[in-house]
Amino acid sequence: MRNISLSTTQTTTVALQAYYTDAEELNDLMISLLGDVSNKSVLEPCVGKGAFVRPLLNRASLIEAIDIDPDHTEEVQAFGSANVHVQTGDFIDYFVSDDLFQSIELTGEYDALICNPPYGLKFSIDYRKKIKRKFPEVYARESYGLFMTFGISMLRQGGRFVFIVPDTFLTSRNHAPLRRFLAKETNLSHMVQFDSSRFETVNFGYGSMCILAGNRQSEGQSGNLSWLDLRNKSESISLEAFDLVGKLSSSTLRGAAETGWTHASEEGLTFQCETIVLGDLAECRTGIYTGDNTRFCGFDEVKPPRRVNGHPISWDCVLDGCGLSPSQQKDGIDNGRHYVPFIRGGHRLPYEQTASALNWSRDAVDYYRADKKARLQNAAFYFRRGLAVPMVTSGRLSASAFEGAVFDQGVVGVFPHDDSLVEFLLVFLNSDQATALKKAINPTANNSANYIKRIQVPVPDEKQRARASEICTMWKADGELTKDRCREMATSFVEKTFPTT
Repeated sequence: MRNISLSTTQTTTVALQAYYTDAEELNDLMISLLGDVSNKSVLEPCVGKGAFVRPLLNRASLIEAIDIDPDHTEEVQAFGSANVHVQTGDFIDYFVSDDLFQSIELTGEYDALICNPPYGLKFSIDYRKKIKRKFPEVYARESYGLFMTFGISMLRQGGRFVFIVPDTFLTSRNHAPLRRFLAKETNLSHMVQFDSSRFETVNFGYGSMCILAGNRQSEGQSGNLSWLDLRNKSESISLEAFDLVGKLSSSTLRGAAETGWTHASEEGLTFQCETIVLGDLAECRTGIYTGDNTRFCGFDEVKPPRRVNGHPISWDCVLDGCGLSPSQQKDGIDNGRHYVPFIRGGHRLPYEQTASALNWSRDAVDYYRADKKARLQNAAFYFRRGLAVPMVTSGRLSASAFEGAVFDQGVVGVFPHDDSLVEFLLVFLNSDQATALKKAINPTANNSANYIKRIQVPVPDEKQRARASEICTMWKADGELTKDRCREMATSFVEKTFPTT
């Protein structure tokens, strides 16, 4: 691995996030997926040390090799091959800059492209604004998506491309523009996901990577995508392995471009009954950030929470938010006791009482509204009856009930439109099935509101709601209830009540 530190008009003074490796298995697969390039022109927009160029020497008619680092282009130039045209310059800036005198020249209409772009390259705020002005549809904060979009645009119709990139674009809401572009402008043929540990000595900030191959196609996705998921497997990756895997249909790729793409194996949990997405059943909202937790967040000095953050207080100072007037709930408490229960991130039992509190004096609320760091977001949902889903966890989903409290930004508050669904959703969201459905949407530990509201929920009848209420009654009465026991009961209820295929 080699990181290059440069300061340019478009990047901050940080490493260019250029990773190089001798993972021959991955390089060989990418060359195989690129196919026969005899007498064809190939674009390599961030050539690095030329790992992809060497196998193509004396085969392609032209290899357009570009890199921003002169040390790298000098090294590739030393190959001494007549069919390699080496240029030093910024590939992204070629598209973004209005400068008539560019450091590189591109002919366009290349037959093929192979690329290992920089991941997580940080652009300055001004440069990101410039990108958005010129390309309003792209996600300007992540460099690898820009390399993919701009690189594919340099191919002729039918031109072949192969990229190795993080797999975050598959499900991230921010990368919906990239998925739309791929679905509308390309025909994807092969993809393999794998753990980044296959890069051996390289430690990425991304857990999983993928190799993606396809062709530029103006009519968009028309074929099926062969998708190989080896994230939890150590078997070798070869072109022949794609013959034995399932395929994602063209209609699915086009239809799910907005919400995200998931491997067929992750879509196996399907309820046999009618379902509805959680976002249609409930509001899913993120809560407050005070801007100064040490100053405004209190915790029970007698029974402190597992993770202490803030300052100790006597719990006698805490008021039940349900007893506040509408004006106090909105604008704060004028005098006397002014702390209210505060729901923070982390797993809790379904009816576990919070040990955290929030300063809800009028002065404090004014601060939350005015301070640049603070975010008094979704305040209309504070003090309401709802469910708290931790945003960042070990990967499993859980939920706890709350009422008369404020919830923070580490929590997704779930507020059913029909209040009679609270107990049913409390049971469902603590089940293994809910976790599996969430992981199919996004496999990371991040349970953001945008992911939570896309979970498919079985539609319960009155008897099924009543059974869920009975489980909640048992949870309330069980002073020895553990998280594991809670999860077992929730999972068993969903399994017996709502069979899956």
